[in-house]
Amino acid sequence: MRVLIMHTNDSRVQRSVDILRRFLEKEESRVDAISPETVSTAPVSTTVYDLVCVVSEFSGWWKPQIPVEVSNLLKKATRLEGKKGAAFVVSRLWGSTKALRVLMGQMERQGVIVEDFGVLGGESEVVSIAKRLKRLA
Repeated sequence: MRVLIMHTNDSRVQRSVDILRRFLEKEESRVDAISPETVSTAPVSTTVYDLVCVVSEFSGWWKPQIPVEVSNLLKKATRLEGKKGAAFVVSRLWGSTKALRVLMGQMERQGVIVEDFGVLGGESEVVSIAKRLKRLA
């Protein structure tokens, strides 16, 4: 299984992505991770990937907002229509569920079929999410 993880540059997000990547690679999946820093102005082709994951932080709790970088990453990605996807936000005290809905909405506007979603907390939660992702493909 080939997995593309699109994520923001936040330290908590980066830590969760590293755990997720390590576990999926241990389960014999090929994982590529891209962030706003690593991607150029050229489009990112998702043709070769079986699963596209987006991991993000958010701001606000009453009306959460996903960072603009995530929207730009999704717009740069090509051939997302009909791809299996997963959406994750980093845990906070308030607003995580609403932020997750906003992120899933952005992914679905690009044509991704969101089959898994959740809030990333500690390492044990990330490992259980990685096990769920492995069963998707």
